[in-house]
Amino acid sequence: MYVYINDEKFTEEPLTCGSCPFFSSGRNAMTPSASAKGHCRLFDEMHNSYITPPRRCHKLFKKAFTFREGEKLVITAN
Repeated sequence: MYVYINDEKFTEEPLTCGSCPFFSSGRNAMTPSASAKGHCRLFDEMHNSYITPPRRCHKLFKKAFTFREGEKLVITAN
């Protein structure tokens, strides 16, 4: 099963911020780091890659995965 959130494909709910497609640490596979800080493009915030996603992200993922396969959820800023 998969869903799209703001045109990013999710096959499962991310367990850490670092495994979320919206997380960008500026590193590539050649320079891994378990403690990398990165930017969350969805909420425009800095996070550590190893933390559990914030509650609002958790709620967002739960909502998105109740949709039918292939449906899109679009998040807009206020």
